Amino acid sequence: MAALNTIAREYADEIRDGIAWVIVWKTGRSWNAEAFWLNCDDDTFESEDLEQAREILKQDPSAVMVNGYYCGHFGEDMTVAELAAGIRWHYENGTNLLKDSDAFPPEPIERPEGLPADMPWYGKATGAEPDPYVYDGYMSAEDYELMHKHMEADRQQEEAAAAQLPERRGSPGVALTLTIAEPDQARTILTAAGEAITAAMDKMTQALRAFADWLTKAAITASKIVCDTVNRFTDAMLYRANDHPKWWHLYKHDKKYRVRKKYRKRLMQQLVEKLRAAPTMEVIT
Repeated sequence: MAALNTIAREYADEIRDGIAWVIVWKTGRSWNAEAFWLNCDDDTFESEDLEQAREILKQDPSAVMVNGYYCGHFGEDMTVAELAAGIRWHYENGTNLLKDSDAFPPEPIERPEGLPADMPWYGKATGAEPDPYVYDGYMSAEDYELMHKHMEADRQQEEAAAAQLPERRGSPGVALTLTIAEPDQARTILTAAGEAITAAMDKMTQALRAFADWLTKAAITASKIVCDTVNRFTDAMLYRANDHPKWWHLYKHDKKYRVRKKYRKRLMQQLVEKLRAAPTMEVIT
């Protein structure tokens, strides 16, 4: 049976730092806790943490979610005993309850009745298009698969249209003079010319779409290369500044993403503190 002081001691750094949120709950007479780092874009649970938070609520509807920066009865210089007293105060008074937390993302909006079966539904109240490469839980598995089928069909159609475009290596100028004797003849010629122009514009539009698709893919590839380079550079700095070999091992090799994320934040904080403590250099001009 875990005592509250043990929980406070284990999660003292997270509570004092005010970066992570620590969920505390009880099972019988035993205290339990887990640290969570919210999505930095919208301050909601990461998808891999969401189910765990819901499971905690099933075990204890009175679970609380505390943070040393945002919640009262905490401070950076508090002892373990004082932190334990702060946790107990929140739990016994029902403040910062997990079930009332804004960290839970809004529930998906149900698929409207009458929506065509071949149209995927994104159940999030937003005007932004969903990222097709990230499954965020606001689409059913069937709708997500259907969206990718539409994307693949559009891509194949654009590639086929681009393949039909004639290769142009130069267009010599041509002077053409028409002598039209009758109105019917003029109408026939104009109709044929309009159809030809429309067909040419359609092919041009398809070619532009194919080019835009290629440009998007190229940009995604380039961004992945840049991100990989930045990540390797950051890891090199974290490794050289690290004083705790165990932190580095857990960051690189732990099976749980949440644990790896936790120790990466610790390594990053350690690096920032060392950079702040480094002597400044004066530039003489």
